[in-house]
Amino acid sequence: ISSCDTDRPTKIGFALRVLSPARPAQMSNRSSPLMHSDDDTASIRLTQMNLHDEELFPRPPLRFGVIGTGCIGREHLSNLMLHPHARVVAFADPCEASRKAALELLGGPTQADALASHTELLARSDVDIVIVATPNHTHIDVLRDAVPTGKHILCEKPLCTTVEDCWEVLELHERQPKERRGLLWVGMEYRYMAPLVRMADELRGGTTGPVRMLTLREHRFPFLAKVGGWNRVNAHTGGTLVEKACHFFDLMIHLVNLAPGKASTSAGRILPVGVYASGGQSVNHLDEADVLDNAYVVVDFSSGARACLELCMFAVASEHQFEVSVVGGSGKVEAFMPGHGEKHLDASEPNVFIGRRAEALKTWNEARPPPPELTKGRVEHVAAHPDPRIVAAGGPHRPPPPAPTRHRGYA
Repeated sequence: ISSCDTDRPTKIGFALRVLSPARPAQMSNRSSPLMHSDDDTASIRLTQMNLHDEELFPRPPLRFGVIGTGCIGREHLSNLMLHPHARVVAFADPCEASRKAALELLGGPTQADALASHTELLARSDVDIVIVATPNHTHIDVLRDAVPTGKHILCEKPLCTTVEDCWEVLELHERQPKERRGLLWVGMEYRYMAPLVRMADELRGGTTGPVRMLTLREHRFPFLAKVGGWNRVNAHTGGTLVEKACHFFDLMIHLVNLAPGKASTSAGRILPVGVYASGGQSVNHLDEADVLDNAYVVVDFSSGARACLELCMFAVASEHQFEVSVVGGSGKVEAFMPGHGEKHLDASEPNVFIGRRAEALKTWNEARPPPPELTKGRVEHVAAHPDPRIVAAGGPHRPPPPAPTRHRGYA
């Protein structure tokens, strides 16, 4: 179960899925805790089943502890409250205002224990699963304490802010005795957005053929205010292309590996082989922050596919916040997502366009453009929207009311 908002269905189950550089020589050759699974079909099917089915979910409920109750942590709390077989027993945050906001959301102190220290939460025997939703730069310290407990962990993206810290976490996880090693998962929930699930189905079904070009465009609002302004400082976030764009790089690798007939590496996966990037801070927070607010990133893949990210964080007046386009020799699939927190959605509105290339166009050699019946006439418009309960649970990222004094908290 993970962070959701407007177009993010609840995710049930845990897996470890971390994007990282080549495995260092000092790590052992035994089975890695990294499990790269491109078939998320089973997880998606679970979201469509009756959550009250006793055959699907264990009794008694799974007991959750949430570390960090800023805006993202409270989204997790909202989603856990939707699930009849999940129970929040405790949460931790050093910021009193964030703890108070979480208590109000849960319905008062009788529902869960509010703690100031994550170590106190981790020491509890009544916590089965831990959700880490603290500022990016604190993940490494929390995970150093959490991994050895053997509890299952869902860590908000990014895993850490540096490559070195990521490897430290993975090595620490691998060193734990197998019989008490909890599952570790990094929340890359964009894969589960309803339009992108439909896009993935089309790619698996061969609509495009092997992916040749992939474009992701996010035009959105600036980083919102959070406790201490941590999300506007590169040293605390890892930079915009880590803090925000890690979702998009995950999607690139995920989507290019779904189409049949792919040219694989020796490991069986298509991997990035080159990156070209240009970005800057042009409009937002010029006097108070050092994070990029716009960028282009082009990624070349081992199959010959190429992907491009276009990110702009001052294009607020946009119809869609996020768009994805995948093109191959046989067709094209586009997906469109609304702004974060948008609740007034028309479930009948098409948000996935599926274009199948006509056979006649594969050998087209005329002096005139192809007629409409061979171009836009072959585009299917599909409505792929999430469960309305999840739309209702996901809210805009609003920080808690400011505390009387400044705290070092988790938002």
